[in-house]
Amino acid sequence: MNKKILFLVPFMLYASQIKDIRFTGLTHFSKVSALNSSLLQKGDEFNLKKIDNTIKNYYSYGYFKDIKADFSNGILTYEFTEKPSIFNIQYHNVSEELKKLLQNKIKRGMILSDSKLNEIKNFIVGYYDAKGKFDTVVVFDKKFIGKDGVILSINVNEGKRIIIDKLKFFGVKKESVSDIKDNMIDVNRDILGWLPFRNSGDFKLQGLFKDPEAIRNFYLSKGYLDVKVSPPLLIANFDNNKASVEYKIHEGNKYIVKNTNISLDKQGVIDIKKYQNELHILKGYPFDVNRMKKDIKMLKTAVADKGYAYAKVYPDIQKNGDKVNITYRIITGDKVYISDVIIEGNTKTLDRVVRRNVYLVPGYPYSLTNKEDTINALKRTGYFEDVQVKQIKVDNSHMKILVKVKEGLTGSLKAGISYNTTSQFGFDFSVNERNIFGSGQNLKLSYNHTGISNDYSFVLTNPRVLDSEYFLSTSIFDSQYDGYYYDSRRKGFSIKSGKNFTRHSYGSLVYGYETLHLSNIDSDSTLIDDRTYSTKSYIMPSVGFNNTDDYYFPHNGMKLGASVEFAGLGGSQKFTKSMLSAKFFYDLDDRFDITTILKYKVRVGYLQENGYTPISERFSLGGSGSVRGYASGSISPKDSNGDNIGGDRVFINSAEISVPVSLKQKMWLS
Repeated sequence: MNKKILFLVPFMLYASQIKDIRFTGLTHFSKVSALNSSLLQKGDEFNLKKIDNTIKNYYSYGYFKDIKADFSNGILTYEFTEKPSIFNIQYHNVSEELKKLLQNKIKRGMILSDSKLNEIKNFIVGYYDAKGKFDTVVVFDKKFIGKDGVILSINVNEGKRIIIDKLKFFGVKKESVSDIKDNMIDVNRDILGWLPFRNSGDFKLQGLFKDPEAIRNFYLSKGYLDVKVSPPLLIANFDNNKASVEYKIHEGNKYIVKNTNISLDKQGVIDIKKYQNELHILKGYPFDVNRMKKDIKMLKTAVADKGYAYAKVYPDIQKNGDKVNITYRIITGDKVYISDVIIEGNTKTLDRVVRRNVYLVPGYPYSLTNKEDTINALKRTGYFEDVQVKQIKVDNSHMKILVKVKEGLTGSLKAGISYNTTSQFGFDFSVNERNIFGSGQNLKLSYNHTGISNDYSFVLTNPRVLDSEYFLSTSIFDSQYDGYYYDSRRKGFSIKSGKNFTRHSYGSLVYGYETLHLSNIDSDSTLIDDRTYSTKSYIMPSVGFNNTDDYYFPHNGMKLGASVEFAGLGGSQKFTKSMLSAKFFYDLDDRFDITTILKYKVRVGYLQENGYTPISERFSLGGSGSVRGYASGSISPKDSNGDNIGGDRVFINSAEISVPVSLKQKMWLS
């Protein structure tokens, strides 16, 4: 685009003084910014070269279509014609996912420029390339509204998928081709590639960059230290949308670990003998790069936990025939102390609520474990969408810690209407605030009504009373249920108090009191004895462990719990109920293109009747919380009449895989 610069400057005024500087035609670019970017200021002598360079500065911002300068009567005036701004954006053949990604890159009110359009085009093409759709065409249509506005239409013609029909390896002699392919992203299509969990053969661009390293890592994990992998040769045919990929591999020798050793530049920092026995690399077995990486991480953490924040661990690998000796050389550096901890980003949550979950303390040595535990502890609160802990070097022996948090949505308001053939129409309403006024306290109010039930509850929890390790919770509830053989109403309250023993473990004690009123009992039913009213007074001690890395959707870690409920402290109900539960989470990110979480859950319960025990306290399964696809409480032992009577023991376990529907909205599919 040609840029015209027009100067209306009489020759005899070249040496005149500038009395004032004025700007016309500015809308998006402020006059203050324009004045700051000018090389001439009020009172300066007129200088044509500086005006020329000033105009070039203005053009560099990309806002302006034309700029003129006029100097008369001592007044320097810049006349701007801005490029049109985006009045509206219309999308054609653009997915909702891509629209959301584009929202931060182009929006209403932005200046429309060729550079911006090129940026958007490259982003869209890259987006589809990453999904294996190539030769995507992006067309922009512009409809001008007056002089300053434009309606921008983004039209996308998605590229076509490329299918890998041939995958060739040259030089593979000692290992299995199928084992190599199990570690790759781009593999050839299976005969049944259209079925789930089979290789579809879809070509993905990231495979070109990641697969060579994945192949090399596979061989290094099998002991082939001399392995060499060529860059992939991709031959694509856009006429039939098929491609072949070729690799040349030099396997080399397979090495067995003969000896392992740890070398530390400062004696006494860690117990070398202890960690020597804990090394993952095994003598007498093939070299494994993955085990070596675990050793490096373990040793670095051990030294960094002693305050040596900048410690380095270098593996020294010495080959001797088909054997290899490995020495982990640890360079500790200086011991680093924390001089200050800075909290940023907590616009709502009080500083003290954040700090009580920060294990890096001013005046104490740095610890890598404390850093990681701080991140996980803050995420487990459920208050923050993102947590970052950054190190700011002060000098060789001191650093500042910056804890940067991004507030998340801690409050929710839910209202819903439902219908099914059993409970008929129903509605539910709940208010839940996990971080009341930024104090870290939790309040939950809920009400649920259907044709056969009516429930409400109130729960107030303080997870850290007076910022101590003690927590306190109280709840009140009222529940009505109209069943096939009887109607029931339960009312009661509970008080729970406990203490955090360590960062991940805790114990608690609950006292609760409930009343149970039964009515409209079917005289033919054997489920209910002749009692219509009973009370339960109970205590329930429990212990738990939680080292997961997020409150809502953990990726790694475990939750363990054990409790024993003793009913019979003055009430008419008398029983003992023991429960054990465990949940395990493991992130499979390294094996899949998208975030994938493997979950395993198990629950075990045992009921010992010491007197009257109502059916509502016996075990039954069914529903989304236990066995999906079955109605709530429908899985149960039955009596001779076929009525559910509940069981005195329960065991349930499940394995799940979860993938995100929307990470931003915290929606997952399991």
